[in-house]
Amino acid sequence: MVLSGALCFRMKDAALKLLYLHNNQLLAGGMHAGKGMKGEEISVVPNRFLDVNLCPVILGIQGGSQCLSCGTGQEPTLKLEPVDIMELYRSPEDSRGFTFYRRDTGLTSSFESAAFPGWFLCTAPEADQPLRLTQLPEDANGDHPITDFYFQQCD
Repeated sequence: MVLSGALCFRMKDAALKLLYLHNNQLLAGGMHAGKGMKGEEISVVPNRFLDVNLCPVILGIQGGSQCLSCGTGQEPTLKLEPVDIMELYRSPEDSRGFTFYRRDTGLTSSFESAAFPGWFLCTAPEADQPLRLTQLPEDANGDHPITDFYFQQCD
């Protein structure tokens, strides 16, 4: 099956913090000025050029005009890059840096970098901190990042 557009999902971490965009960075939080937020719509397409059994997905925001990338350096650096999610979907060029292997664990999912095996998307236990990458079971800071996310299709 070939997609004509990205699918829409919303993500919350296991502590129920929503992902939202602030100053071109994805943060995880919940309440602002006493108002609940809906959270950022996450555009999702599969990476058709990697092993489908590993559930490779590309994640974007703002209608897929920016995508999450782990970078191409020696160490992963999570950032939003201004690249069209459908271009990555259609192109056989290596998009491993934009790809995450989605692993379902009951009601939640974790997302491991395809370019940097062993590195997972995570949030900090505190609210309003950036989405980042960590190695399991805990990162070098000794904190316990949250690597499980509720990943639900938009209404």
